Amino acid sequence: MRPIRIAPVLVGCLLVVGCASRPSVDELSRSILAAAEQDQTVNVTPEQADCIARHLLDSGLSDTTMEGLAADFDSPEVLSAEVEEVEPAVAEAAAACIAGG
Repeated sequence: MRPIRIAPVLVGCLLVVGCASRPSVDELSRSILAAAEQDQTVNVTPEQADCIARHLLDSGLSDTTMEGLAADFDSPEVLSAEVEEVEPAVAEAAAACIAGG
């Protein structure tokens, strides 16, 4: 996974007007599949992507971070306070959904 970019504008947007909305499982799943298609070493089925999306949406990460993952799963823009939480959440979801967990 590539390094995560931080968008201070998103933090201000969330604090001022709460502009982020939680993406749907389908939106997040499409982003996961698009990222997997770009990486020849990753093989994710649509069912696995849906499972990962559900796990991530249940992970407690903010709506802003989830929106960033849905927009670009490979290089998401996330809240700076959650940067360290994203990769472990993705790894845990992948382990549960792909590794047969």
